[in-house]
Amino acid sequence: MVRPAPPRWKTLRGVLLGAVICQRLLHSSTFLEGAPSAETSFNTPVHRRHLPAILAVLGARPADALSKDEQLVTSLFERVTPGVVSIAKEAPPPGDSTGAKPSAGLAGSGFVWDNRHVVTNYNVINEMQTPYVTFLLNDKSGNKRLTFLAQVVGYDTSSNVAVLEVQNQDNSSLPKGLMQPLERGHSDKLMVGQNVFAFGNPFGLEHSLSRGIISGVSRKMEGSGGRPISGVIQTDASINPGNSGGPLLNSDGEVIGVNTAILSGSGMFAGVGLAVPIDTVSKNVESIISKGFVKRPLLGLIFAPDVMDQELQLNGIMVMKVIPGGPAENAGVRPMRGGRLGDVVVAMDGQNISSTDDLFGLLESRASWPRTVPRQTRRRRLDVRRVRRKQESKEKRHN
Repeated sequence: MVRPAPPRWKTLRGVLLGAVICQRLLHSSTFLEGAPSAETSFNTPVHRRHLPAILAVLGARPADALSKDEQLVTSLFERVTPGVVSIAKEAPPPGDSTGAKPSAGLAGSGFVWDNRHVVTNYNVINEMQTPYVTFLLNDKSGNKRLTFLAQVVGYDTSSNVAVLEVQNQDNSSLPKGLMQPLERGHSDKLMVGQNVFAFGNPFGLEHSLSRGIISGVSRKMEGSGGRPISGVIQTDASINPGNSGGPLLNSDGEVIGVNTAILSGSGMFAGVGLAVPIDTVSKNVESIISKGFVKRPLLGLIFAPDVMDQELQLNGIMVMKVIPGGPAENAGVRPMRGGRLGDVVVAMDGQNISSTDDLFGLLESRASWPRTVPRQTRRRRLDVRRVRRKQESKEKRHN
């Protein structure tokens, strides 16, 4: 039922009534110490002291008061700040010890994983010999920056993840309380519309926080060598140059992803940010810390683009090149050559393959298992080996 708006005279009466109540409160002995004198005015300190009580009676609040939601966000920021770092090729210049000014030369962001390691994106530390990691800590004297050298423990280009070990130049132990690992959540049950917070150093502005929602889940993004990264998180939280490698947090301050890329025609944020899911990051980071690398299944094949397979109306994905010495060459798989079409992968472990995304998804799901590769009416079994890649191929769609 729609109720008609009250007459204008009733609205005006309410305003006048509020003014009368306010005037009475200002001159009431309930709030004033002693009776008001002729010199007393609204601007006197006596009346200012009672203003919050007057606002409370009228149902208002001071302009500087925070809502419960704002209190949660500010608390999250203060709690997470010590665990977020900036990464640069060179040590920051002396002078600005608080990080209040934009820092030139910052390559990106990262966050504390455990009491020794920091996690970031591979593209942040690519071609860095000795990355510098800067922490922003708060003590009795206020905020201060502490910078340390870091050693690259390892990286995985396919998921754009790198692990650094923070060290003191004199090999002494790190200051107590420096490494404050962030809590990690899970990314398998995220929901569209869920609040998220992107933490990082956009444009060299250290320790910036932006807020948004999850705009999409289960996105796919192409990684190194054409391998897709599955389960990518899409968000409208502002992500800009310098945010790469920083954490994407849920409302509890748990890391659910690592800020990685944006979709934009101008190179600046246009409302579509992408983050690698924390479940993928955790698996690869733990492998890098324990082994120094990430093992992946290898067929030794380079596939044709999916659009070519579709135009040729193939019921699978066509082999464009065979890597010498790989499992595919040993199994006799034939690539495209001299105008002749290559072999076509149509199924793996009994599951149909219609795109390279299907193939890579199945390869990542298990450690080692036999695969069947057809050539016309003949079928060959191909054993998938899980190997350490010493050097990633620069060619696309390489497996």
